[in-house]
Amino acid sequence: MKKIAAGIISLLAATNHINAQTSSAVDWDPKPVMHKIDTDFAKAEAVIIYQDIKLEYKEEDKKAYTYRNLHRLVKVLDEKGIESFNKMNFPSLEGVDIITLKARTILPNGRIFEVTKDKMKMSKNDDGSSELVFAMEGVEKNAEIELLYEYRKPVGLFGVETYQYSMPVMHAGFMIATPKRLVYEGRGYNGFPDSHDSVTDDMRYVVANKEHIPALQNEVYSFYDASRMRIDYKISYLPEEKVGVRVFTWQDLVKRMYEATYQVVDKETKAVTKYLETLGVNESDAELDKIKKIENGIKNNITLYKEIADANAWRIDNIINKKSATETGINRLFAACFLQAGVNAEIGITSDRFQAKFENDFENWNQMENYVFYFPKQGKFLYPTGTYYRYPFVPASMLTNKGLFCKITKLGDISNAIADIRTISPMAYTESKSNIDAVISFNTDMEAKTDITYSFAGYSAFGLREAAVLLSKDKIKEFVQSIVSVCDNKPENLLKYSTANEAFENYNTGAPLQIIASVNTPQLVEKAGPKYILKIGDVIGRQEELYQNTERKLPMDISYPHSLDRTITVMIPDGYKVLNPETINISADLKNAEGIATSGFHSSYVMEGNKLIVTIKEFYSQLHYEVKEYEAYRKVINASADFNKVNLLLSNK
Repeated sequence: MKKIAAGIISLLAATNHINAQTSSAVDWDPKPVMHKIDTDFAKAEAVIIYQDIKLEYKEEDKKAYTYRNLHRLVKVLDEKGIESFNKMNFPSLEGVDIITLKARTILPNGRIFEVTKDKMKMSKNDDGSSELVFAMEGVEKNAEIELLYEYRKPVGLFGVETYQYSMPVMHAGFMIATPKRLVYEGRGYNGFPDSHDSVTDDMRYVVANKEHIPALQNEVYSFYDASRMRIDYKISYLPEEKVGVRVFTWQDLVKRMYEATYQVVDKETKAVTKYLETLGVNESDAELDKIKKIENGIKNNITLYKEIADANAWRIDNIINKKSATETGINRLFAACFLQAGVNAEIGITSDRFQAKFENDFENWNQMENYVFYFPKQGKFLYPTGTYYRYPFVPASMLTNKGLFCKITKLGDISNAIADIRTISPMAYTESKSNIDAVISFNTDMEAKTDITYSFAGYSAFGLREAAVLLSKDKIKEFVQSIVSVCDNKPENLLKYSTANEAFENYNTGAPLQIIASVNTPQLVEKAGPKYILKIGDVIGRQEELYQNTERKLPMDISYPHSLDRTITVMIPDGYKVLNPETINISADLKNAEGIATSGFHSSYVMEGNKLIVTIKEFYSQLHYEVKEYEAYRKVINASADFNKVNLLLSNK
């Protein structure tokens, strides 16, 4: 999506350097005074006294730029706050000129430590990308740290600024300054206000301010970034060129997507016809079979690259011949194959719901990142650029999110597309499984051996299936050990193992990836006088606990609906009996307003001769839960953790 947005205006990317242009930023006060903080924030590690962000549109050398100015002042209140702010780092961004970068520490006694340019060094971060790094001097409790940071970048038609952190903010300011012939809008989320605008002389100012933003901590089972206060902005009107007409709408984006994806030349059409023959796609095939053949054929044979140094890399015939493509090329190839094969498919695009949900009432194109195809007859989706994904699974970041789709219409020989917004529905929780089937037996010395099968299907297999397919043979045992937790991290305990249903095509069939192992498990048994303790709870592996003592602030979110079914059969030795089987019985449900359980954990047992058969049913059919449901939700999570603590007492008396 960013490529489409970038293509709207052709701009020359500038090279990173400091003081490349004359600064338009407001300078700091040469005689600063210390600030008082709100009493509500007195116990924070640090407080952002103010964070003002100004975006200014400028035209230079017949090119349009956005100047972004950040002015931030922070008061540190304890050692943790000092640690958070005694070092600054700024990523090196392509096409960005740093205009001003100034930082200083202001002590309560009035002493000032300013960071000089010679102390700002380029460095490499953990992922290998460059960043500008420098240390703050003299930082102590109640000191204030001030930052002025301005850079120039190609004009931003869409964007987002975030204002909520793990520390509170006393004042947040947002402004866009443009010539009055450009009308930007700002839409606030999670409590941040919408913008308002005013015109002075020939300049338009789009402004939003927020006082007293509380700290927001990341909480387990939450999408932190999507919950933070932010403001999205976009250019919406060009009153001198298109009076009263909203610009850069969802329909405009669909038109661009349609033109970029579906417009092909005769040479490409002929290449696709031959390509479908090589994939074994027949006109008589059912639509679902055509979808699977096309996807497997493309993903097994075409390599996806971020960029290709070839002016014709987007051409479908070129892609088929060279077996390589960019994201745009892959989308075009899929679309052309579906169209010629008679598959009703609509390309769409959506945001990452972990970062920000798709908001159909505000057209921020920059939030739109992931392409997806929708099949109206099947009611399901396909992720074209995910090499290891297979229909009908798409990234979890799309699930329950809305997406923008090209609904293709025809009038005679003329085709077009209209914007259609629909929800990307998740698969049923039963489609994504993480199951265990284990049998525990004992030798004459009451040492335990466990025969165990792990079965992973749907989303629960993602990551694991890639490892099973792509790892070299000498790494497979290590991979198996990481899954088979009852090995107790001791390779010698893994007696034998095998894997099954590794191929990616099994996402189509539903066949689960299986890891089958026989394991010596002496750690499961502990002697207690004449009795033995069987740590049966360890068989399912360590479970998440949710014992948050502070008040829950964020709703609960999970990545995908899923289920976890486990069966553990204990072969009770002759002459022994289980003294406390009732400890196995654990139950918890979270029910919706209609009384239907949307998540739950239930463990129970039956005795069949000398077999103790334990059955565990755990499921999460819903992806989002409100804060008011927290207590019921954590009871389900903790029920699973409670099973970890179940120990059975075996006695022969």
